[in-house]
Amino acid sequence: MNTFITRTLFALALLTLTGPALSEPLKGKVGVYSFPDTVWWDQWMGFQSEIEANPDFDFEWYLRGELGSEQQLITGARRNRIQVISISSQGMTSLVPEMGVLLAPYMFDSLEEADFVLDNYLSEPIGQLFGELGLQVVQFTDVGWGVLYSVDRPVLVPADLAGMTLRISPSIILQSFVESVGADYAILEVGELIPGLQTGLVHGGLTNVVFVHNALDGQVCCVTRLKGMYEMGVNFANKEWFDSATDAQKSALVDAYVELPTMRKNVRAYVEQVVLEGEAKGISYLDLSPEQRESWKTASASGLQRILDDTGSEGARLYDLIVQGKAAFARQQINGQ
Repeated sequence: MNTFITRTLFALALLTLTGPALSEPLKGKVGVYSFPDTVWWDQWMGFQSEIEANPDFDFEWYLRGELGSEQQLITGARRNRIQVISISSQGMTSLVPEMGVLLAPYMFDSLEEADFVLDNYLSEPIGQLFGELGLQVVQFTDVGWGVLYSVDRPVLVPADLAGMTLRISPSIILQSFVESVGADYAILEVGELIPGLQTGLVHGGLTNVVFVHNALDGQVCCVTRLKGMYEMGVNFANKEWFDSATDAQKSALVDAYVELPTMRKNVRAYVEQVVLEGEAKGISYLDLSPEQRESWKTASASGLQRILDDTGSEGARLYDLIVQGKAAFARQQINGQ
């Protein structure tokens, strides 16, 4: 065979061997904290399965909080030591306080309204805020309404909080809410909560239905479904790392998550299942009448102003967008869309 042809065929063979099939996969660490046997755990298992089946990725998985607290995850992601993280509402506000406006007490009248405003008015500006801090929003997630749990008596209106101290996480949103409805609060770490409930240091607290189900079983008598503080989360990637990925890799990362409408449907069905399981164990889940809900909304109105005062012009910008979105949602409902 002609020497030139031989060398040419050899060179083509090398190109084939060193082409996309042998290109380096995108490496990364995934750091989250997810309760096993929950809808969120199932979603992460699905994400892991999709990514591990794709040769374009080589990930390490830390799904049970092995990489630390939310603050440690945020720091790690911003420094590109962790490439993919998931952060709760409270974690987000520690980094971007303006997000507190979105999560303020009684900002939304329904989950459907919150969905509409987030999808159509807030997702892009929120993405820009976090992008400036080195984090790429990959997908929003859903948690639902926050609840108020109590140890030994039901709470239906703000006056029922007389003499009670509530456990909260270090959040301006929760602090402003508790103060506005006239209750005392104590900031306790999760590990301090159950001893605090058992000794009477605190008499209840604010969280979500799933935390009550997974962490407070047997510790509380009643859970008030305030339907006033919307909780969500965000799955982030380090922005520099994400930008270095190919278009195909970026699409694969996004597509590996359950689509947001499906996630919302799954989460809300799971929350109702958890409520039924809790009631079967003797926990009273209390739904408010319209009048009772209005009493909480009225009492906590000053909480929003405190958040706006603390978040400045950027908080005011998000608030204006929320107002526009709520008005558009109302028009849509009137038109029957």
